[in-house]
Amino acid sequence: MSSPFPYDRLPTQDEFFGRVAEFEKLSQTVKYSNNLLIYSKRRMGKSSLIKTFFEQNSKEYLTIYVDIFDITSKEDFAHKLLKALANAGKFDLKTTIKNLTSLFKRVRVEPTIDTNTLEYSIKPIIATLSFEEMMEDFFHSLNELSKTNKIIVAIDEFQQIASITDVKLDAMMRTYIQERQNISYVFLGSKRHLLTSLFEYKSPLYELATPMLLEPLDIDAIYEYSKKHLKVSYDIVEYIYAISDGETKMIQNILHLMYLQKEKEISKNMVDDALQEIINSKDGSYKLLFDTLGNNQKIALKIVGIYKKGFFANTILQEYNIKKQTLQSSVDALFAKELIDKEDDRYFIPDRTFELWVERL
Repeated sequence: MSSPFPYDRLPTQDEFFGRVAEFEKLSQTVKYSNNLLIYSKRRMGKSSLIKTFFEQNSKEYLTIYVDIFDITSKEDFAHKLLKALANAGKFDLKTTIKNLTSLFKRVRVEPTIDTNTLEYSIKPIIATLSFEEMMEDFFHSLNELSKTNKIIVAIDEFQQIASITDVKLDAMMRTYIQERQNISYVFLGSKRHLLTSLFEYKSPLYELATPMLLEPLDIDAIYEYSKKHLKVSYDIVEYIYAISDGETKMIQNILHLMYLQKEKEISKNMVDDALQEIINSKDGSYKLLFDTLGNNQKIALKIVGIYKKGFFANTILQEYNIKKQTLQSSVDALFAKELIDKEDDRYFIPDRTFELWVERL
């Protein structure tokens, strides 16, 4: 038996709710083979959104999903693209290998099996190929497929290409993307300052995709879904939303813990207990992370976690016995480590659970 509130896995179609406007935007974008940039804080449901959209539109489009969160080189990036393309579509292994052999100029493929899930997939063989050869094979094959298919390519955590410095990946991508037919690209990302640098004015990808901020789920949608499974009032859903700061993962996590007591009427005390359980479960890992910081960075993290903005005021500097220049350099260091982020004039810790943990220090 599974919970209807998944927080540590992607939802099924029956469990997915509340993204009607976003689905409509995606539908209109890919219908005309345009491109979309979806961005938000982490844990807001970007991956769930695109994967559910793919599931619902797999008959109309050839869908290719690539997660590049862990790339460390340009070769990693090219290999991820090739592997995603090789495993796109719903064909038997023999047909897939035959099709790919005719598409790829240089890349060879072979079947492989996941020893954990015992599922078969296709593995590109690239040991002797250069990065340029792999990229050429990927985009050549994509263009060939687009002659008979409408294609959507979703690249998750797209900002990671900014970490590759030995080649201008954004300029290379622009060259290939401009020449497309029947192909839509959906770029997804959470590190907004890096994404902005990739799509800002005079950057190679400027105006190559329409930006869409993924807002928090609508409270009404959360309530309508929740009351199907829980004895919960609208006020309680509003309370859960507020303490989660709209973060989808935390909302789902709290609702999951409430589901374990679904025969009871949900109260604020129950929600508070669930929140404390979530924070306590992360206490060890957060302590380890906190201990890696220098003293001034620890102070800066506490200040950001509590005040969010306006924290260069003299009263706050005096309270924490820190100079303005020291606080600024510490905030900059935390920003570079991606432990904090900024929206307009408001700083925040992207991981809401970590933010609440810091507030309780």
